[in-house]
Amino acid sequence: MKRRHLLAVGALGLLAGWALRPHDRGQQHDAYFASLNRLLQQEGDGIPALLLDLDRVDANADLLAERLNGRLGLRLVSKSLASVGLLEYLAKRLQTQRFMVFHQPQLNRLARSFPQADLLLGKPMPVHAALNFYRQLPGHLGFTPARQLTWLIDSAERLRQYAELARALGQPLRIALEIDIGMARGGFRDPQALGQALQHLQDQPQLQLQGLMGYDAHVAHAPPWTEQRRVFADTNARYREFLAAARAFSLLWPRQPLLNGGGSLTYPLHSRSDTPLNEVAVGSALLKPGDFDTPALSEHQPALWIASPLLKVVDGDLPYLGAVQPLMTAWNPNREHAYYLYGGRWPAHPVSPAGLDYDALYGRSANQERLIGSAATGLRADDWVFLRPAISEGLLGGFGEMRLLRAGQLVGRWSTLPTG
Repeated sequence: MKRRHLLAVGALGLLAGWALRPHDRGQQHDAYFASLNRLLQQEGDGIPALLLDLDRVDANADLLAERLNGRLGLRLVSKSLASVGLLEYLAKRLQTQRFMVFHQPQLNRLARSFPQADLLLGKPMPVHAALNFYRQLPGHLGFTPARQLTWLIDSAERLRQYAELARALGQPLRIALEIDIGMARGGFRDPQALGQALQHLQDQPQLQLQGLMGYDAHVAHAPPWTEQRRVFADTNARYREFLAAARAFSLLWPRQPLLNGGGSLTYPLHSRSDTPLNEVAVGSALLKPGDFDTPALSEHQPALWIASPLLKVVDGDLPYLGAVQPLMTAWNPNREHAYYLYGGRWPAHPVSPAGLDYDALYGRSANQERLIGSAATGLRADDWVFLRPAISEGLLGGFGEMRLLRAGQLVGRWSTLPTG
């Protein structure tokens, strides 16, 4: 091949490579976030904040109620909705006083705040944490654990420990038995193991059996080589096998048993299918953080944001790479500017303005998070950047409070619960 032909081919290759460079993703705030930006510039506290859009929470709650349609009871999950104000609001709107609790300090707080509540532990609690609950429970409360609190038991050893605790306290303890319905979450592994536990329970009159709990949220993450509906049917069939084993112990089995399961990711499946459950536990679906973007929850709306003031806008230069910086920016316009937030390292991803991203070459920071993006974002210092949390559990307590939005206006604050 002649030299000029080689040069022509090389030039075409370079042009083709250049055409494949990243496009400019930068955009300014859309109307929703532009309004929030102006609002926080006027009424914000100048520090990162959790924003809860109550209009969207209402829409999610109404969708949940419509889907359940009275067929299944609802238990609100406190770890995902970790605020007494939020739980009160949702309990009233959804007409439930059932809560699932995962952290001993939250358990004590809910016993004080909801004296009529029915509380179920969502995970097996170390027996010393259970003892701590009783030590910290004021005697004058209207809440009566022997009627309103159900501990979760996942093994023969924990059954023995709780029997000893009941004798030491001199009062009965209500319990539910956790069963493994195929999701490798722990609990009694098969109906035979459950039957052995029930045999031991016959000799422990201070422990009062309420029913079963089987968690199936991982059905929503079934791998590609399986079919979600088949996996869902299999977990329900397995739940029924445990249920049949438990019903064989007629003297222990309650007349109105607790048959808990599901979760935000699978409640829509239970709501429209034949299910062994009589109640589902739901939390995150009401806020819809990013990890809950699944087909089953496509009609739910994101309702929770992290808003952070923008401290400074600088060139997107990287230390030690000044000589190649112009080439990097020319190749990728989304590295044109660096935007430094007040705070950071949250389990969240920037959503507005569009086109921002974490700087993987620079690293993350909990003090001044660095984002990169193009000039097309139109951001200036003292603007606000909005991030969508990936999860709500474990996040709310870190902020201490949430600021409430209604019709695009700040209308109040709710404090948050300690997380664990």
